[in-house]
Amino acid sequence: MSDNITASTSYFEFWDDRGKIIPNRLYDFFYNHGIGKFYPDPRNTRNAQPLIVKVTENLVGEVNVGYLLEFTRDYIVRLSLEPGKTGEILDSLHTSTSLFGDKNLKLLTTLNLEFISDEAGKAFMFFQNGVVEVTGSQIQIKPYSDFYRFVWESSIIPHEFSLVDQESRESGDFQRFMADLSKNPDPEKASRRLLSLQTAVGYLIHRYKNPATTKAIILMDSYVHGQPNGGSGKTLLISAIGKIRRMATIDGKMYDQKEWFAFSSVGVDCEVLLFDDVDADFDFEKIFPLMTTGMQIRRKYRDHIYLPYDRSPKVTLTTNYAILGDSSSHRRRKFEFEVTATYSADYSPRDKFERNFFTEWPEPEWNLFFNAMTECLQIFLNSGLIVSEPLNLNLAKLIGKTSEDFTEWAADAIQLDVRYDKRILYNAFVREYPENNRLKPRDFTYWLRAYGIFLNCHVRESHSDNTRYICFESIGENDEVINC
Repeated sequence: MSDNITASTSYFEFWDDRGKIIPNRLYDFFYNHGIGKFYPDPRNTRNAQPLIVKVTENLVGEVNVGYLLEFTRDYIVRLSLEPGKTGEILDSLHTSTSLFGDKNLKLLTTLNLEFISDEAGKAFMFFQNGVVEVTGSQIQIKPYSDFYRFVWESSIIPHEFSLVDQESRESGDFQRFMADLSKNPDPEKASRRLLSLQTAVGYLIHRYKNPATTKAIILMDSYVHGQPNGGSGKTLLISAIGKIRRMATIDGKMYDQKEWFAFSSVGVDCEVLLFDDVDADFDFEKIFPLMTTGMQIRRKYRDHIYLPYDRSPKVTLTTNYAILGDSSSHRRRKFEFEVTATYSADYSPRDKFERNFFTEWPEPEWNLFFNAMTECLQIFLNSGLIVSEPLNLNLAKLIGKTSEDFTEWAADAIQLDVRYDKRILYNAFVREYPENNRLKPRDFTYWLRAYGIFLNCHVRESHSDNTRYICFESIGENDEVINC
């Protein structure tokens, strides 16, 4: 408990001889039972709205007015007062509900609660049998009594944890599942892809926020000619994060930044925010502010909350498409991982493992899962985010910027180190794909430039009189440009 909370639960009267409730005594009663107001951002108490919380030992939970009324009533009834006295106090409670109104609740004692928080090189996971402390060099289980700081009740994972060896961990369903999502014909590349995926998971589990590495973890399908692969396992992977950290989910297709209550479902204890199944036209730039400055949570019929940057959730997205944007701002804020097409609508993880993840796991399998997650944390703490070689990401981005018709046509029609008349290229493309006859020549030029970026070559444009040329110059050894 913090110094300003009294843990006493002994007999305490907050009424006079006639059974009338005394307001200041009632609020002393709340304080004695660990009930008070808490500011998520203690640096901004003048303008911010507090939460009403109840502290039990070092566990903290948000409560509402209904809970306070019921808690007060039950306390009165439990006292087993002499006949008639209980009724008088309860009658006073019924006629004093204004004491539980918004203005009066602002008179609750402010509780200065310091929560157990992750650090740059350390992370914590909360289980029924203790706190798991993860660093780059070791994983330890410690009792809650070792910590003077607090934990949100909602952060306690309803399982017990015990360490297992590496061989046992690798036999678990989830570890094998992550390996499936990272497959590559080249064993060395497959190993690096698995490490990359593990660091992405570790990043999301690690609650410490470093402004130098503020990323959105983007899980996307690997593409074959731009076609998404549904049921690939990326949503299942992210749902696993929700078994470790408090996660809120926003429907990516329905998200509208202008919607006043877009984040009303996000709690103050939210640690990971998922934009699930976003469309090809999702404007990634719209979520820059909540990633870099903090998060405003507007709640219907309740006080609004502002979470500063260091207390706001980390962000992840799942999508069937490439998230477009090549600016330095976009690149700084994206960590993209393409899920190998091991699973599909026709072959699910259940088909392989013969049981549903989470709902059909016995307790030993849960423990292997938690061990796999602590390993992800440890790898991230040691190595940071590891980038793996893309599968079809560059092709997916090209299709997103242009069209699938164009990418197929360009692969056959365009050669390196040949100077082309743009108009001849345009006419050839429209002739082969007449449904693109409304494409403007200017936009076609943008597509040609995007194709040059995809080829990783130099794009040279020139003109002579009214003829405009383009050349895709290959890059030789030592980055020397071969002239067209």
